[in-house]
Amino acid sequence: MLRIQNIKLPIAYTQKDLIRACEKVLRRTGLPEVRILRRSLDSRKKDRIHYHISAGVFGLTEAEEKKIIRLVNNNNVMLTKPVKYQFPAGKKTASDRETNPFYEGKEIRPIIIGTGPAGYFAGLVLAEAGYHPILLERGKPVEERSIDVNSFWEGGKLDPESNVSFGEGGAGTFSDGKLYTGNKDKDGVQQFVLDTFHRFGASSRITYDAKPHIGTDVLYRIMQNMRRAILDAGGTILFSHRVTSIQKDPDGYTVFGISSDPEKGETTFQYQTPAVILAIGHSARDTFAMLNEQGIAMEKKPFAVGLRIEHPRSLIDHARYGDMAGQLPAADYKLVAHTSENRAVFSFCMCPGGYVVNASTEEGGIVVNGMSYSGRSGDNSNSAIVVNILPEDIPGDQPMDAITYQRALEHAFYQAGEGRIPVQRLEDFVQDRSGNLSATVHPSIKGKYQTANLRDCLPDTLSRAIIEAMSEFDREIPGFAMNDAVLSGIESRTSSPVRILRNDKLQALDHQGLFPCGEGAGYAGGIMSAAVDGIRVAEKVAEHLSDL
Repeated sequence: MLRIQNIKLPIAYTQKDLIRACEKVLRRTGLPEVRILRRSLDSRKKDRIHYHISAGVFGLTEAEEKKIIRLVNNNNVMLTKPVKYQFPAGKKTASDRETNPFYEGKEIRPIIIGTGPAGYFAGLVLAEAGYHPILLERGKPVEERSIDVNSFWEGGKLDPESNVSFGEGGAGTFSDGKLYTGNKDKDGVQQFVLDTFHRFGASSRITYDAKPHIGTDVLYRIMQNMRRAILDAGGTILFSHRVTSIQKDPDGYTVFGISSDPEKGETTFQYQTPAVILAIGHSARDTFAMLNEQGIAMEKKPFAVGLRIEHPRSLIDHARYGDMAGQLPAADYKLVAHTSENRAVFSFCMCPGGYVVNASTEEGGIVVNGMSYSGRSGDNSNSAIVVNILPEDIPGDQPMDAITYQRALEHAFYQAGEGRIPVQRLEDFVQDRSGNLSATVHPSIKGKYQTANLRDCLPDTLSRAIIEAMSEFDREIPGFAMNDAVLSGIESRTSSPVRILRNDKLQALDHQGLFPCGEGAGYAGGIMSAAVDGIRVAEKVAEHLSDL
């Protein structure tokens, strides 16, 4: 394949424009096939916004490619071989081990706890490699889960087992669906994740855009398609099965699950397996407590907490695109500031044209998150503005103390909003006073909300850090610190506050066969990194099972 880099095209380019640009660089017409490999929008100069594109030319012979390289003598043209990820399945599949004496002739099947990005990608690659995994999910399939979530947002009762965090797809299902990461893709596993999402229903744009996103409406369909693929490949998925015990036996693990669906009653699940993947997500606090009680080594880890801020989408778009605003997709931003008190303040999970959502999982606590649909066409753009929390900031020296810290903040915000999301104008937050919202920025919130003074429930150190950072953010995006910007809180689940320790085989310390995985275990921070970690852990599971 010939790769051509640094192609500049206008925002309204066509495929013909791309082909002509490649032909001009290569000094050749009639190229067999041209595909975009990577595309990014350059808006640094608002009067000359354009795309930077890397394209691949396919279908030429090796001799033709080498001849073109010699002819053009251009550093932007190179010979490359696409890196295609292949799951390195072990020497034995599940059916090959049916006569293992430790399991009395039963087929050995790995157990995966959780069906978020980490759990589903681990399940998919293991199922398609012939390992017949069993996936246990405490929540419901996405069709039923969506009904529960929308009912809660409209004022219904919170279902602690079926909400924005728990259920098929994990917390990512009700999010912006961002798929980018700053990590290098040396073996093509990130591209495999993108291609897999495209395979199950996402736009082809996610396979080459520099900042790909899916949107919650498309993720809804993708989760259903991934489920069918896992089932068709011989996997089993059990919804409404919350794991309450994982016991280590001499020859493996016995997993106890319990169905929490009141309509079906409480049915138990028990299975013995030598391989358990813990893809439990960052909000499974009861599972963390169970693992801690059973002696699974874990530690407090850094995370961040703060508030969501909403601005009119038009303000952010104009700040980023100038007169081109309205002709381009909703603009995003990434902001970082370091305060005089040595705190890092940064934007997190920015949702262009999106919504703030009530993402609570426990009675008596409020949690907010951001969500966008694929079109990102909402009136407001929002982002979390969060402050770093270090382990030494948290009272106590036990891992579960970090969860206690989170829970206390969520309870304070619940009290401030009287069970609803508490919201406040930025000017009132800065002045530490109560006040009402203005007509300038109307909140785009999924869930009930009411005004409150957020300073009353946020630690002073965090409030001061956010206020100080606002001035710096306003210099980068004029109008960011507008008085009528709407704040809401609390954003407390940016990542897991604990890490389950694992060795170089990705197994829990002193617990062979137990594989902590993804965001909940402390090894990922978003859909892409969680999916990649799920695949990496699945590789180790296959290796582990092959050695039995």
